[in-house]
This record gives sequence, C-alpha cells and structure tokens, in this order.
Amino acid sequence: MKSSPNTSSALRRLCRAASIALSLSAAVQAAPTAQLADAEYDYIVIGSGPGGGVVSSNLAKAGYSVLLLEAGDTSPGQGFGSYTPTVTWDFYVKHYPDGDARNDHYSHLTWLTPEGKYWVGEKGAPAGSKLLGVYYPRGATLGGSSMVNAMVAWLPSDSDWNYHYEVTGDETWKWVLRCQNAAFKAENIKKIFQKIEHNNYATKGTANHGFDGFFQTNMGSMAQGRQTGTLAGNAVMAAYAQDLGLNGSWTMANLLTRDPNLLTPDRDQTSSIFGLVSHQYANGNRYSSRDYIQATAKATTNLTVSITSLASKVLFDTASKCGGTKPRATGVEYLVGKSLYAGDNRKAANATGNKVTARARREVIVSGGAFNSPQILMLSGVGPADHLKQFGIPVIKDLPGVGQHLSDNQEMPIVGSGSAGSGTAGVAMVKSKHPAYGERDMFLMGGQGFLFRGFWPNNPVHAPDEPRQPYGVSMVKGSSVNNKGWVKLRSADPQDTPEINFNHYAFGKEYDLEAMKDTVAWIRSIYLRIGITPMEPPCSGKPDENGSCGKDDEDWIYKQTFGHHPTSSNKIGADNDTMAVLDSKFRVRGVDGLRVIDASAFARIPGIFPAASTFIISQKASDEMLDEIASGKALKTCSA
Repeated sequence: MKSSPNTSSALRRLCRAASIALSLSAAVQAAPTAQLADAEYDYIVIGSGPGGGVVSSNLAKAGYSVLLLEAGDTSPGQGFGSYTPTVTWDFYVKHYPDGDARNDHYSHLTWLTPEGKYWVGEKGAPAGSKLLGVYYPRGATLGGSSMVNAMVAWLPSDSDWNYHYEVTGDETWKWVLRCQNAAFKAENIKKIFQKIEHNNYATKGTANHGFDGFFQTNMGSMAQGRQTGTLAGNAVMAAYAQDLGLNGSWTMANLLTRDPNLLTPDRDQTSSIFGLVSHQYANGNRYSSRDYIQATAKATTNLTVSITSLASKVLFDTASKCGGTKPRATGVEYLVGKSLYAGDNRKAANATGNKVTARARREVIVSGGAFNSPQILMLSGVGPADHLKQFGIPVIKDLPGVGQHLSDNQEMPIVGSGSAGSGTAGVAMVKSKHPAYGERDMFLMGGQGFLFRGFWPNNPVHAPDEPRQPYGVSMVKGSSVNNKGWVKLRSADPQDTPEINFNHYAFGKEYDLEAMKDTVAWIRSIYLRIGITPMEPPCSGKPDENGSCGKDDEDWIYKQTFGHHPTSSNKIGADNDTMAVLDSKFRVRGVDGLRVIDASAFARIPGIFPAASTFIISQKASDEMLDEIASGKALKTCSA
C-alpha cells in the first residue's frame, strides 16, 4: 500500500477538525460543524482547484459571502510524480470499452495482490490478484490538481478559444476581437491571461504578458541560463534544430529559452524548440490555486473554507418558491469527515461522515474536475435520465451530455538506449503531417533517463524493468480530436468512484493516431542518426526511410497510450446541441442557479496542458458573473 509521510501533531489536530475556515492571517482554524449546518451564503463552490479556487476567491474579494467545499484537507503536496494518500484520490480507468483486448496490454496496469500490495505490469501478477486498471491520480487537497501536476503553463492555440465562439456565437470566447480593418479592437481571452499573469521570467513590459496578476509563471531554463551562462543542447536538441530549419536564425541558447507564450501572429504555426513555462514563483516553488485561496482569506472574511467536506448533491427548489419556471439550485448537501471518498486510499470501510446542508442565496458552482463534476451533477438528478433511473435517482433535468465527451491528450514515450551527450534537453512543439486544425499539434519533452509512462501507485512490490541507459522523448498530442470517453455512475452512493473510460482513438484517429505515428517515426530516425538504439515502439523489421515501422508502431500506440489531462465531460455547446451541458456562460442548461466552472466545461480540449487554460476560464466566468450583477441581469437572490 502507499505510505503517507509523517505529519506534525499540529497538523493532525487540524485534520481531526470537521471543517476549517481560513482566518485573516491565513492560518487554519477549526470551525465547529454546528456553526456551518444550514448556514446561508451568497455562493457555494464545490472544489478548490484552478476552477473553484479562483471563482470562490474572486467572488469573495468582490464582497460576496462564499462557502468553498474541499473534500481533502490542507496536506502539502510532495511534488509531481509522488501521489501519497494525503493529497490524491486514486482513480482506476479503462482506455477502451469492456471486452476490448487492448485494455489488457498496457504495460503499467495496476493489480492488487491478495496481501493488499500493489503490483504493476501487463501480466504475471501473483495468483489471486485483482486487476484495478490504469491508475489515474487526481489532486485531493486544498488546491486540487494544481497541487500535484507537472505545473506546465502552456497556452493553447487561438483556434481552441475561437472554437467556443464558433459553437456558441458568444464573442467573449474569441482570442481577440477584430474590427473590419483587422486591427485589434478588443482583446478578450488574451486580455484575461494578461490580467491574471504574474510573469517572473520575461522583461517587465514584454508585450502580451502580465506582471501584476496572481497567476505566477516562470521558466526554469531561463533562470538556469542566467546562473550558469550560455546553455547548450544535447544531440537530440541539435537534431531538432537541424530538422526544423532553426540553425540559421537561432542559437541553441536562445531556442532553449524561447518563450512559448509569446503571442506572435504565427505562434500556432511555429515548430520550434522552446523553454518550458511553469506555474511557479520566481524562486521555483509551486504556485497553485491554494495560494490564491489563502491570499484571499488573508484579505477578506467573506471566504469560508470547509475541508474534509465531500459534496453529496446539489439541492433544488422544484416548487418555484424562488420564482422562475426552472428548477433552481438552492444549496448543497455534503458529508463532513476525513477520508470519506472511495478514491482516498485511507478510507475506512464504515466511514460515512456527518451530513450537513448549506444554502446559497445566489448560485451553486460545481468545480470538482472532469471526473467528479459530472458525478456530482448526476447524483443531484442532472444527467442522462435513463442512467439516473438505474440507480433510483430522481431526475431534475434530463441532460444526456453529462459525463459524455470526455477528452484527453494522448501521451506515450518513445524510448531508446544510449547517450545523447551532454547539454540540456529542452522541449519542442511541432506540426505533424496530420494536424487536425492545420496547426502544430505535437509537444515533445524528454531527456537522458526520462521515461514518463504515466502513473502507478507509490511503492509497488513490482514494476516493469527499464532498458539500460534509457533516453526518452515523451509526446503529448495537442488539441486531440477524440472526445468519445465517458464518466458514468457506479451507484447512487456519493462516496463511490465513478466508472471512467477514455475510449481512445474512437473518433478522429486519422489525426490523433496518425500524428502519433508521424512523431514516432521522426524521433526513431533521430535516434538512429545520433547513435541511440530505438527500443520502443519495437520494430519487427527494418524502419522505412522515414523511420516508420508501420503497423508495429500503430499496434504499440494503441496499447501504450495514456493521458492525464481530462477535460470536456460537461461541455459547453450550442443551444441546439442536445449533448451540450453548459451554455457559453458556464450555466447548466435547463436549471437555474447552477454553473460548472472547471476543465470539464471546455467544448474541446485546450492545447496540450489544461491547467493555465482553466485558471483563465475561471477568471472569465467570475468576471462575467460580477458583470451580470452590476448590470441587473443576475438571478434574483433567494433565501431559505
């Protein structure tokens, strides 16, 4: 089983508290459950990640009372790649529908042995072991997944934002608004990014960046270059520069610190080496939505944070007591207690918690992420009617799209054995031969000994061996086309985890799969040129002149693809789209007083890493909610 780090006696005392509020000094204080039961707030927000953390903070800073519910506690994260029970929920997912043999061939499946230990591998687990599936951790602490992710802050393409305008007609989704002569008239999403960004790496005043916001960004290679002098790339970087035609106009040092978020007109067509931008402070420490929550609590008493508080359902007025013709969200029922969710490795079998309700005068905002937000909606009676009836859940609104359209970036390492020499291994963003939207579509990162194969629990008793002297290039398929995954209920129990299936390559494989194959062939050809022996994908014959091994590559990609950027399971869509869950303002269709503001809302997956994009849409949503109040367009308040 995974082991958890020792905690101080003070932290243990805090974790025993049923819930907390953050004081003006940002210290943590216990708040008795009795004081929170049936309490009333302007807004209730479920989830403290980049969605809920930003929205709750902005509403509180604007003068409104907000209850923020977080099912985890305030345990600190251990950094990317370390998923202790103190900060994560363990989900086990499938890559393909039941009965598809490809589910059985992923190299790092997780099994539970009869002794209660984790065993990781494709086959050979001890007799009597139970196959759990593909391990997919999500953040479950104050700050959500922004506390455990790789911190990459890479803006998506303009077209990913403009797509939301195209399907809804809402011009506020445009990356930029242009007047008739094509000059900038008003900058929309770009302006929001500049508003929230606190850039720690570019020269202050650099165009299209922000320097006074809350969202901290940094570039490690730029800091490294300032400390050590001129940066040099390894042999793989030299091959990238040669093949992408960069040698004539760029030095390697400039490429390794090239800003991927410099918003030039040709940015989305530019294949190049770049520096890696992360959501970090200038000193390299992680920035997360937890920091914003704590800063807000220090500045105002309007924000109440209740930890170890698992939302069980949204409450509705269906008798028009609040006026209007639609069911209206009026509050949240939640369970107070530590480690109540089945995804929490520490959950006791008989742990049920104490049931508490809270009321919202204005709105309820669900920000549980791409797995838990659709689960909460369905538990509340909002979702596919037939599915809800299976579990005896009264239907508030039949919305067949809830939990559908689940999307992810396809990822996989390209592995070799040998040395790329000294020098820095940077990242690249390139355009494959099969770009879905005519733009660059493949992100590459890697290095000597770098083999990112996805996730599995800490401290397994077995994990597959790695090749000698490995060199890995991990590819991430940007703006993936496939959107045929799903999140479904297993039961009506809010403590249960949902069924999650990504249904890889079910749609758009002529783009997603072919782009992955293009990239495998290119990297294999680079390995061969610089003296690295290609290992994965394995090739039964000889690669062709482009480095491709044809069907061998395709079969391997099908089996070894994974991901960790889930989005779009409550998608925004057009009024006539029966599968659209949200309108362009994040409002749940068919009900009042309920929004979903997190990565599950995206109409299509935004680029290669969704964290920065989720911070942006959360700022957008809260700004628009406040504008609605100021203009008199908001729902009238409704008190119990």
